[in-house]
Amino acid sequence: MNEGQLTRALAAGNAWWREARWERDDRDLRPLAATTLDYEPSPLSDIVPNGLYVLRGPRRVGKSLETKRAISRLIQQGVEPRSIIHFACDELGRGDLQRLTRAAREVLTRGLEGARYWFLDEITSVPAWPEAIKWLRDNTAFGEDCVVLTGSSAGDLSDSQKQLAGRLGSAGDSDRLLLPMGFRRFARGMGLDDLPQPETVRARDFMTPAVDAACTELLPWLDTLLSRWELYLRVGGFPRAVADQLAHGDVQEDFMRALWDVSAGEAIRGSRTTPAQVQAMLGRLTRSLTSPLAIESLRKDMGVDSPHTAKARLEDLLFAYLAWPCHQRDGNGPKLSAQSKYYFIDPLMARLAPLRSAGSIAEADASAISEQQLGIELLRSMEREQPGSYAHFSDIMYQKTSGKEVDFCGPRIGKLGFEGKYVDSGWKREALTVRSAFGAGVLATRGLLDTSGDVWAIPAPFIAWMLND
Repeated sequence: MNEGQLTRALAAGNAWWREARWERDDRDLRPLAATTLDYEPSPLSDIVPNGLYVLRGPRRVGKSLETKRAISRLIQQGVEPRSIIHFACDELGRGDLQRLTRAAREVLTRGLEGARYWFLDEITSVPAWPEAIKWLRDNTAFGEDCVVLTGSSAGDLSDSQKQLAGRLGSAGDSDRLLLPMGFRRFARGMGLDDLPQPETVRARDFMTPAVDAACTELLPWLDTLLSRWELYLRVGGFPRAVADQLAHGDVQEDFMRALWDVSAGEAIRGSRTTPAQVQAMLGRLTRSLTSPLAIESLRKDMGVDSPHTAKARLEDLLFAYLAWPCHQRDGNGPKLSAQSKYYFIDPLMARLAPLRSAGSIAEADASAISEQQLGIELLRSMEREQPGSYAHFSDIMYQKTSGKEVDFCGPRIGKLGFEGKYVDSGWKREALTVRSAFGAGVLATRGLLDTSGDVWAIPAPFIAWMLND
């Protein structure tokens, strides 16, 4: 794009420069007026001048909405509206970022004193963007501005961290992750506001008197929480899906199509993978959710010649934040030569292939999705403690022991293992596996609560309720 095109696009896209009530017509904020969903994660509530922030996560999770909310907050706090610059970068090419910043600063906001606030949406679609941002931070007034970059590619964002090191300015935690909402946020969105709201608990602190007391406090709401948990296992946490559930009683077909388009198009951009191959890949992951995945089986299902091709398409899903790997543990790190387990980032992802297969692919059962969501809640807890840890995939692993597996463990969980056992009876045998591997642990059951021994049985919704707010 040339500077004239960029200037026109900037003038058209930053409505707050000319309209005091711009929020009511904004394409990202306007849908809020049509939903009763009360959900505001606010990952950008503490941005400051001179800071550089990266907001990452899957498409359709609400990153654009959160940038608009941040813009609205800045204006309410008294920031000059014309110093706030937003641009969706999807169509930018190599070299366009320099032209964009020059047009915004030297033409459209000339004469303004002080720092600018830049919100550059989907920066990862721009070729060589880390080099461009680095050059701008080093050589122009852009280095003194507040810069928020959003993106949907974990690979590009991880690679950029080294290049942008030392250029984060006043940012505290520069790395911000936005995932589909966790269970407690989902349940509150579904109207459960009057339940006990215990302080969040670190995974390694789960076998403590405080957790035992919190379980006792939650016990009168077991049926209520369990029904919401099983609804969560079907609806998931994408804000649009939850809003659909509130308004219509189910996720609407157009959002499922949009999620399919993200999976089959945007996530696997540039490859020659067909929709049928994407469906086969999602189907294999759905069938294998709780077991180590053989890449050769994935290759056969997809009908591709090389296991490297199958692995590359699987990694596309990981980089797009649509799935995550649970590696086998070897000491304190992952054993990358062993087969890994793969889980989706949200229950809706597990419904895509069955919905498109006309019955040839069965939906994953509740126990498999419950295990998946337990793992995600553990990942989310780790990310809260140490921002940026999600992308390393080394905090939450599984462990093989005596021919069996413990579903989730890791050095930051300490000497505990977490096991998905979504049952109402017969959990003692699984407790033996956890006990032999770790000496102590937690089984995420359906409705059983037993905190009397060295392996505790706790209902899965209780665990999720306490891990994250």
